[in-house]
Amino acid sequence: MSDQIVDADDMDALRQRIRSAMKERGLAMTDVARQVGVPYGTFSSWMGNTYRGRLGPIGEKASQWLDGQQAADRTRALAPKAPGFLPTPTAEAILATLEHAQFMPEFVVITGSPGVGKTSAGRAYAQRNTNVWLITAEPTMSTPRAVLEYLAEAIGVPSRGMSTQQLSRSLTRRMTGSQGLILIDEAQHLTSQTLDQLRMFYDLADIGMALMGNEAVHARLEGGARAAQFAQLFSRVGMRLARPRALKGDIEQLMDAWDIAGKEERAMLVQIAKRPGALRNLTKVLRMAHMLASADGAEAVAETHIRMAWERLSAGAPLMAEAA
Repeated sequence: MSDQIVDADDMDALRQRIRSAMKERGLAMTDVARQVGVPYGTFSSWMGNTYRGRLGPIGEKASQWLDGQQAADRTRALAPKAPGFLPTPTAEAILATLEHAQFMPEFVVITGSPGVGKTSAGRAYAQRNTNVWLITAEPTMSTPRAVLEYLAEAIGVPSRGMSTQQLSRSLTRRMTGSQGLILIDEAQHLTSQTLDQLRMFYDLADIGMALMGNEAVHARLEGGARAAQFAQLFSRVGMRLARPRALKGDIEQLMDAWDIAGKEERAMLVQIAKRPGALRNLTKVLRMAHMLASADGAEAVAETHIRMAWERLSAGAPLMAEAA
């Protein structure tokens, strides 16, 4: 789409198609500009037909965005709707532990292998309760300041212009008496200094604290170097919950939610759920298997659909025809 071959009528028609797509999807102009890859000011003036630069390059990007939206619609039409949050045995145990942390208040540690449902349970708890400040730790959070700013954003405390000490005091004042809970997911990424900063909030603001992550969280708190780096933190841990693997009840409930009834199909899915990735991989395979079954015109997911889905999503060992 170049400036030479685009006339005013073509450009107006393109703009109208974009407005229709925005209305159908509930998108704001800022959303579309970001997705198109054009600065908002440029895109909004182009949409309003007041842009004085070259129209063709923007029109080309906008047209490509529309094509992408149509492709996304086709893909979503084939994809089955995944079940929402499931109160699996592991999820219920995590919710109870977080409730204990918030209302006692207490310091708790929740660990488990990837895919057992820690994150989804943590998010569900945060959505159901007030004053739950959920932070997903990242490797870049290597200093207390980085976590303080993330926490300030979650709570709604201004941080600009404050020193680290001032920000810590401001957060403490805001949280004191709130009966709140600081919930840290992926806590294995936090340094000992950052964990000690969070421990101060637990002490001074009298709020709950929960660390969620992989087994490395426990190892760091209880390992040989614990006395030097984590003694004060370790002594405050009042409850621990470990889920090194998905439970049988977790797996069965997820298969029930996806309407998997066949004995052979369920046995094959159990194999997948027992591998690294657990319920997360199981959900991915079930979604893909349902799409394959739909493309075949099948009324239910069969073994062949599960096997094909696994082959597409994983380079792991092949699945057996029946449970090992």
